[in-house]
Amino acid sequence: MAVLCAGAAWAVPWLLGPLPTSLGVLLSIAAVLVAALVGGAGPAWVATLLGSFAVVSHTSANPVATAVLEIALFLSVGGLVALLAGRRSNGTVAPPGEPLEARLLRSLGDAVLATDAHGVVRYLNPAAAQLLQCPEQEAIGAPLSQVLRSRPESGSFPTIRPPTPLATWSQWPRALKRRDGGELPIEECIAPLKGRDGEDPGAVWMFRDATSRRQLELERSRLLEREHAALGEAQAQRERMESLFTQTPAAIAVFQGPDHVCSLLNPQARALLDVDGGAIGKPLRDVQPAMDPGMLSLLDEVYREGRPFSGREVPLASTSPYVTPALSRQQRFHDFTWQPWRDARGVIQGVMAVAVEVTGLVVARRAAEDLARDLREAVQARDEFLSIASHELRTPITSVQLQLQFLLRAAPATDPEGAVSLVHRRVESTLRSMTQLHQLVSTLLDVSRIRAGRLDLRREPVDLSSLTQDLVSRVQEDAAGARCSLRLMVDEPLVGSWDRVRVEQVITNLLSNAFKYGAQRPVEVHVTREGDFARLCVKDHGIGIAPEDQARIFHRFERAVSQRHYSGFGLGLWIVRQIVEALHGDIRVESRPDAGSSFIVRLPLESAATVDASA
Repeated sequence: MAVLCAGAAWAVPWLLGPLPTSLGVLLSIAAVLVAALVGGAGPAWVATLLGSFAVVSHTSANPVATAVLEIALFLSVGGLVALLAGRRSNGTVAPPGEPLEARLLRSLGDAVLATDAHGVVRYLNPAAAQLLQCPEQEAIGAPLSQVLRSRPESGSFPTIRPPTPLATWSQWPRALKRRDGGELPIEECIAPLKGRDGEDPGAVWMFRDATSRRQLELERSRLLEREHAALGEAQAQRERMESLFTQTPAAIAVFQGPDHVCSLLNPQARALLDVDGGAIGKPLRDVQPAMDPGMLSLLDEVYREGRPFSGREVPLASTSPYVTPALSRQQRFHDFTWQPWRDARGVIQGVMAVAVEVTGLVVARRAAEDLARDLREAVQARDEFLSIASHELRTPITSVQLQLQFLLRAAPATDPEGAVSLVHRRVESTLRSMTQLHQLVSTLLDVSRIRAGRLDLRREPVDLSSLTQDLVSRVQEDAAGARCSLRLMVDEPLVGSWDRVRVEQVITNLLSNAFKYGAQRPVEVHVTREGDFARLCVKDHGIGIAPEDQARIFHRFERAVSQRHYSGFGLGLWIVRQIVEALHGDIRVESRPDAGSSFIVRLPLESAATVDASA
């Protein structure tokens, strides 16, 4: 074929006479193309070689450079055509006169391999040779077991097991070992070969690369697993929600539409409405015809307006097991809420109702209110008794004090031997006891008055400096008895509109505390001006007060020391604070343990205009 094509390309110019040189080169290139199309790569290379001689003969009359260029161009084009023809054939060039069936098998994209009855490979197409990585010349005539390499668990190959009468593609890929050590997932289809006389000459095995299918199957399996897990979780969540919905100790109901059709009712809601499962799908008005019209109107308003409504301690009848058994159905109380039920677009679909049984809380609260009322009445009765008793006791105590003072002055101070007489000592001791009793009764009377809000104040212009000087001079004897020196520092007259008796009570209580807890150390009293306030400071150097106790000592019956070592009821500072605050002043303490205490009282001063008007 190559010789024929090259000869025709050389003879045409010789027969037709002198022709252009380029026409001879083109005829030689055409001869190479015809040889490549008809015969393939081999004839194309032969035609290229023979054509080169024809080109040389045609270009002999041209200059050397031009002739070399034309020869090089021809060889390049011819070689390129031969290479392309070789790639096209891929080493499997069908011999001339090959049947159409064989050409079709070679052109198939699926791999085809045929064996005889003894398992010897008799045919494989180029696709099979490529997937098996085995050349056709090496596979033909070799046993299938040598050609194929598969994983043991993938099973045997077609010729070892009986061929199935119906050829179908396998549902699951299996792994095929390749010569490079890798594994290739393949899909396969096996079909038996039948001779003309019914004999079994072998089998045909078709297979193809299933990598993409395997990836899709794996992805599908993962998706199915995730879907199964999601469905399982959704089912478990649904069961949990259903369990919570049915077991929650609250009545939950969902009503749909303007007619309030019962869509969901948990057992507690059914007990509250006194209905069974047949109420589902029925309007609430039909289920509860005796329901309060006001409640239904509120339900309509919630659905229409979209605003929730809540009710507290609403009396409703109920047969729910989550109620207080000691009460009748007419005494049940519920806290309930009606909430609009909206869909994903925000459109109101119905109303969700939640009712919680609070009968026990209502009963307990009412019992506590009754107890508190009884307690207030008892405390009020006690305060009234203390007030009356204290007031009634003051008169005889005052009378006894006067008699004892008269006896003390009338009784001789010494006996004939010059010692203090026994009568004088006894009367003096009794007088001190009566004075303490009088102070206790006054304290109780003040407590009852303060508790009742009847602390009367008789305001008048009072000079705090002068009043303090007078009181300090009167308690010198008490200071000496407590072995505390008393020092007073006063700057100027400080006049305010105060109750003289109550201010005396404040100063006396603070001085008494200073003597009691001063540890026989000096007590200092300072009266100064602080802006628009008169400032009174009583400072001792005694046991002091811990920081955590400084706030509570101004409360009733509160003490910062042990009652075993110090007497008292813990009422003095509380009364002082009440009096100071009633006079629109304030009181505080500055102290540290074992460093003494300073009680500071501030009382508002009168302006100059007020003082002149009072004068």
